[in-house]
Amino acid sequence: MGRYLSIFILGVSAALSASIIPHAIAFVVSLLGNLLPGLEQTRGQLNLVMLFVLCWSVRAELAESLIWALVGGLAVDLLSILPLGTTSVVFILFAFFVNSVARQLFRVRLLFLVAVTPPATIVLTLYTLFALALTGLSYDLPSFLRLVLIPTAIYNLVAVVPVYAVVRLLQRRLEGGLQIAPQSLAPGSGALDQT
Repeated sequence: MGRYLSIFILGVSAALSASIIPHAIAFVVSLLGNLLPGLEQTRGQLNLVMLFVLCWSVRAELAESLIWALVGGLAVDLLSILPLGTTSVVFILFAFFVNSVARQLFRVRLLFLVAVTPPATIVLTLYTLFALALTGLSYDLPSFLRLVLIPTAIYNLVAVVPVYAVVRLLQRRLEGGLQIAPQSLAPGSGALDQT
């Protein structure tokens, strides 16, 4: 069920990341710009799709994590100028890494996510910058790092805990739904005895 849920969740996340979230961040930055003048020119973005892929991969099976990574990458690429499948490559590597390391960590998975989110943001942003450079676009690297990369890493770090809470709630619902159905049809439960 989680595999099919990925299409809806990651599609909505990609759409929000491309439409509403940048405006909300710009509004908050403009409010805080009066207090902290250095924030006025930042162009960071919250990568909600990456956060969902990372958070889902921490507790899901590897095959399901890879499906989430593939679907998430395709959703991001459909709403950007990157060639289709470009972001999926990085998301698949992230899902494989997070899933394999998280198997060793039973109690500190949230701390692991908090630790891995900034490096994942840096890798994804630099990879995207490199992919855009291959298509002919160029950026001033020092300005890009200061105005885009650092704010993006901060936004993702702040948002990883709430995204993880949502993912855990969804995963518990899916696990609970799978456990309840077979028990209700078990012999002696009364469900089959009435027929």
